[in-house]
Amino acid sequence: MRYLLVGIGLLCVAVLGLAMNSTQSLRDSDSAYEEAYKKWSDAIDSNPNLGEPFWTRTDIGPAEMRNATGALLSFGPNLTPFLVKHLRTETDPLRLYRLVLLLNAVSGINLYYESGAENFYAASPKFRDQFIHDWDSQKYSNATQFLTTLYPDENDDTLTRIDPRNLAQIRRFGVYAIPFITERVKNRNSRRLFAAFLIITGNSDLYAQYIENASGFFIGRDHKLSLMKSWARENGSKLDKLQSLHDRVRDLANDPD
Repeated sequence: MRYLLVGIGLLCVAVLGLAMNSTQSLRDSDSAYEEAYKKWSDAIDSNPNLGEPFWTRTDIGPAEMRNATGALLSFGPNLTPFLVKHLRTETDPLRLYRLVLLLNAVSGINLYYESGAENFYAASPKFRDQFIHDWDSQKYSNATQFLTTLYPDENDDTLTRIDPRNLAQIRRFGVYAIPFITERVKNRNSRRLFAAFLIITGNSDLYAQYIENASGFFIGRDHKLSLMKSWARENGSKLDKLQSLHDRVRDLANDPD
């Protein structure tokens, strides 16, 4: 009995240690995110003449802006919960607008494309409110369930051109749509959803080419999956704070099929 009690005690200590390490890791991540976000915000405020394109690109603008943007974007989708926290509390209209754009840049969650809003800046509070509602209702955690309803199972492997307007709804889910996209590409060789994958993951140049000539390249399912697996392998560490999504993307990267 004594040995059993000692064993249980050691197990409890080990579990407690793991929990404390996990909590410390989260705190360290939040601190790093906060620091990078502040430097990015300060760089924008220091360059008031630089408009939207400079806020989320690393190939244009002064070095200070490029470096701050690159550092923030380097966290990838892991930054999403941090942005959700700031979206909840931000009251400044311009900073709120920046957050909406940043959400698309880091996790492909585009709240404004084909939204019907004439002025995205003015509509940012509405975008934010709908997004937070969907986030809190677990819509993103259960993205595949919702997307199955929005995109019925159909064959689109003969499409020669992709209408980008048909991708608006799936782009609202960003990287959280990737497990659903993978399933459809694997089972149906879906050209439409492969296009969604390209724009969600920031491959805008290839996306622009593909939607105009979907029958010209990446024709076979295996070609599509090869690119998707490559992205999953390269970006897995940028998803490891997103729990189940990270596991699904890791499965994609390791899938031998």
